[in-house]
Amino acid sequence: MTFRIFSTQSGKARVEADARLQPNDFQAIAGKLGRTAIRARKAGYVAARRAQGREVVETRWNGEETRNTAREGDWVVTNLSSHREVLRDSEGHENRYVIAGRRFDELYEPADGKGKGAAPDVYRAKGIVSALALDGGFDIVAPWGERQRASAGYLILNGEEVYGNNAETFRATYEEVR
Repeated sequence: MTFRIFSTQSGKARVEADARLQPNDFQAIAGKLGRTAIRARKAGYVAARRAQGREVVETRWNGEETRNTAREGDWVVTNLSSHREVLRDSEGHENRYVIAGRRFDELYEPADGKGKGAAPDVYRAKGIVSALALDGGFDIVAPWGERQRASAGYLILNGEEVYGNNAETFRATYEEVR
């Protein structure tokens, strides 16, 4: 088993993993917690631009959640609200992350029928993910190989990738679908 489920001092579920989680791990975690994952889609938008070279991007939400290195051809993405305003944490940091160049077109489409430029353009997510609430948070290895941490959040299953999302960011950018 590549993961561990802990109960925090306040009785909240926390997941830790020292290896990348797989879709079957996601399902096993849901089963062990006795929870059904919700189906969700991004309700907000993202601003995205292609990385011009190697660029380290810190994903922050009231502290560092993770970091990833964008390479030429990857996309640096900033979460926007449904009103297209940049999402910022209480310290003023933008909520940014990296999407591999090969995955971007699978996950996002231009919001206004344009895009693909060097400057940030606005996109919306295409698909639906499965999400599992973790009120005690997570400390896992993300698909890009770096640690990803949050004191409360969601475990996301997006195709074959499993990663975490801070609870506040998730609530600001996703909506449940039935």
